[in-house]
Amino acid sequence: MSQAMPTLRSLCLQHLQELKDGTEHLVMAAVSSADGFPIALLGAEPQLGRKATAMAAALDGLSKSIAKEFSLGGLEGTVLECELGLVLCRQVHTPKRNLVLLMVMSKDVTYGHALWAIKNAARAMATSLQTSIEVGVAPTLTSVKE
Repeated sequence: MSQAMPTLRSLCLQHLQELKDGTEHLVMAAVSSADGFPIALLGAEPQLGRKATAMAAALDGLSKSIAKEFSLGGLEGTVLECELGLVLCRQVHTPKRNLVLLMVMSKDVTYGHALWAIKNAARAMATSLQTSIEVGVAPTLTSVKE
């Protein structure tokens, strides 16, 4: 009997939970497709999550355009410094699709820790998704609903 195929949503939720468990001052986190389709959400109501993933994808697109315009090479991520915290957006590269990881941190977080956390979370998520593809259990966007 074959093992149940993990969905893209379940893999991303697992990584968001690991991010939450290992990161202080995390307010919310989300994963979306590059076009804003919500995949996984932690720490926010679904309606806010849909808005957040759409905005994260738009921010990612705008940031890519700015990086391209100034010949800065490929975009890795974007940070918004706000009065009450940080908003971090980072690409998660996989062979089949590009995802966007969004993290909202409270004002108590240190800048360096927030950057370290999102960079490591994106790397771990990309590795996990790549591994699932290599062993033949590639999650698909159509399997997002559980």
